[in-house]
Amino acid sequence: MVGIQGAVLDRATKEFLSEIRPNGIILFSRNIENPRQLAELNRDLQRYALSMDLDPFFISVDQEGGRVRRLREPFCSFPSSWEMAGSDDPIASVRNFAVQTANELRLAGFNLDFVPVLDVVDENINLSSTVIGDRSFGSNPETVARLGSLVITQMRAQGIIPCGKHFPGHGATAVDSHFDLPVDDRPFEVLFRRDLVPFQKAIQNSVEMLMTAHVLFPKIDTKFPATMSRIILEGLLRTQIGFKGLIITDDLDMGAVSKRYSTERCVIESFQAGADILLICNSQDKSVEALISLRDAFNNGIFDEHRLFSSLDRIASLKRQYAKSFKPCDPEELSKLFSC
Repeated sequence: MVGIQGAVLDRATKEFLSEIRPNGIILFSRNIENPRQLAELNRDLQRYALSMDLDPFFISVDQEGGRVRRLREPFCSFPSSWEMAGSDDPIASVRNFAVQTANELRLAGFNLDFVPVLDVVDENINLSSTVIGDRSFGSNPETVARLGSLVITQMRAQGIIPCGKHFPGHGATAVDSHFDLPVDDRPFEVLFRRDLVPFQKAIQNSVEMLMTAHVLFPKIDTKFPATMSRIILEGLLRTQIGFKGLIITDDLDMGAVSKRYSTERCVIESFQAGADILLICNSQDKSVEALISLRDAFNNGIFDEHRLFSSLDRIASLKRQYAKSFKPCDPEELSKLFSC
């Protein structure tokens, strides 16, 4: 899954997508000017996927509410997860956020939102000192689990694929993984009792996708951060907890991994660890390099067809499940929403 640079599907973007032939696109503020333009871009992306004889794209975004929202006014503005959880009626607040956000995203041509944030903020650190902070529903695992599952249910009902993040938990670290590698050296028993609770609840609710954390957990794996750890993704998430859905990495452009590993090492280790989709949000050169690295690794027998097709099958199954949400959108429908 890749990022693109502009607000229209121009020739350069078409050439890039033709070379990469990705499973999906992630959009950022740089791609969004107004509702009409956004819907036309997403429509054109899906039409282009069809013209290249590809399966339709995942078209994704981070629309969490609070400080992490790519779609600005006139799209609905919502407070942070922390504020919603602390409101007079958190269930109603979170349900309203999920329903309204999913409806707008669907009309704009999206089919995937990277929510809910399932990280539990550690009680012993300052809220403002963590990268997650008010993006979390709180420091109570049961509250995070309950409200996170509500987001999953409501997003799904509106035809938007939810993606819980960041497994196995990013709420107890002060280091921002956008810039460097956070280390969480708490015992596994603490992680299991606190951080894993919302993810287990989401899996019980059949969450379709989970995103990995670029965090090193030395009490579980002394060598690799979760994104690149077979012990954490295949061992803990797949085998021990029983997750059957899609695993997507957090952005492999982020400093937590890109400062320590080459692009080739990042993508091969992440894929072998169990990730189904590799996310590269910014660098088109890195996206091309990643694709070449994967092809070379496959041709050299570093991973086999079984590993490859297990991911492709999961991707294809989810796209079939949400087939209606992958059709090119009609910009007029979004225009009608905002003209009311």
